[in-house]
Amino acid sequence: MEGQKKIGYRDIFRQKEYMKMIVAAMINRFGDSIDAIAFTWIVYEITGNAAWSALIYGLNIIPSIIVTPFAGAWVERKRKKPIMVLTDLARAACVAFVATGYLAGFLRPWMLIVNTLIISTVEAFRGPANTALTPMILEKKYYEYGMSLMTTLSSAVQLIGLAMAAAVIAVIGSAGALYVDVTTFVLSALIILFVKVQEKKAERQPEKRKEQAAGKAEESYWSVLASGFQYVGQNKIVIFLIATIIMLNALITPLNSLQAPLADEILRTGAEALSVIGITLTLGMMLGSFVYPMVRKLLKGKILLSLAGLGIGVYYLSMVAGQPLYDSKVFLYLFIAVLTGLMGVMVSLLNSFLSVEFVKQTDEAYLARVNSILSAFSCAASPLVAFIISGIAAFCDTQVIFLATGILALLASFPLLFSRTLDMLDKTPEGEGEEQGSEPAARQEEISYITDGAYD
Repeated sequence: MEGQKKIGYRDIFRQKEYMKMIVAAMINRFGDSIDAIAFTWIVYEITGNAAWSALIYGLNIIPSIIVTPFAGAWVERKRKKPIMVLTDLARAACVAFVATGYLAGFLRPWMLIVNTLIISTVEAFRGPANTALTPMILEKKYYEYGMSLMTTLSSAVQLIGLAMAAAVIAVIGSAGALYVDVTTFVLSALIILFVKVQEKKAERQPEKRKEQAAGKAEESYWSVLASGFQYVGQNKIVIFLIATIIMLNALITPLNSLQAPLADEILRTGAEALSVIGITLTLGMMLGSFVYPMVRKLLKGKILLSLAGLGIGVYYLSMVAGQPLYDSKVFLYLFIAVLTGLMGVMVSLLNSFLSVEFVKQTDEAYLARVNSILSAFSCAASPLVAFIISGIAAFCDTQVIFLATGILALLASFPLLFSRTLDMLDKTPEGEGEEQGSEPAARQEEISYITDGAYD
């Protein structure tokens, strides 16, 4: 039967418009991976103080927390493709300014701060636009494989970029590496420009004029923003997704913020261990995103999230428990490579599940708004937890923090087995066999489980 047709990655390659988005994302990620290292060197050379890197990193997150929720409501009322094109070009201009200023010798630390804030603010608009554009060019039944393919290929390109960054900087310098990033932004904008999509805003304009002629006021920006928060507040599923993403970010923060102490205090080695962790974590996340559609078919949501939570907990505990054997460097690197690779798989499975379910379950009309709210909460979690950890680290060793985090991850994974919200997601059909012009089967079925009807 047609509704029983199996879907795989081969089907995604036939989705021409979505493949354009994937290529644009890959080009973007490659440039960003080289830029990340080049920009760090430029910051240090300009300021001569490593503290500036930490300051700029912190400031980079602020627009994501503050601007994103408001940007999402604004994006909801606009055409998404032009926003993505313009934001890519704006980011290209900002990076070009830094590269040119560095070469010309007029670049100053305050310029780096202003530039960082501008880029982060621009990205706060691009993210919701990208998310809201996906359902317009990709059918629901392709979400798992489509989004997994984009994540896998983007991670692969990022890995290549990180491996090439040192060589690129050595050959053409830090400024030259930034110009590579500028080129990728421009190429991304050009590719997105040629994505064929029927924007809904243009379709609704005649209806809006009719409503205004009949005395109905057009919905204001603030009412759109308020309705987005109301949508979130009235739905158990979206609250659950936000809470889970916050928990995930909180559990990963100790690994991200304590890498140097991890290498020194626990692994008793140097920075080379961090390279092993970085590479194997990326490879694990690539594998996790690639196998996610197959894993999702085999495991219910509650089982998947519980196993992933257990995996994260085991990672932290094993890092500390393996200390007696770390005298053997061969064992050390093999152990942390395998362990971190598995950690990457767990994190990627969690991220893929949450991302796919968010897009599948959210009403398309609210997608940009809810995504921006969710992004703000998830971004806020990491610096907040990092600040808490910095205070705890003044009194506790890194291994104590890792042990505590591991135990918390284990404890957090068990309640997921009894989550009624996850039962709702598992009872939702995958949307296969949808008929054009009709409400997707998943959404029709879902209304009976969501009493307020807002999260359909």
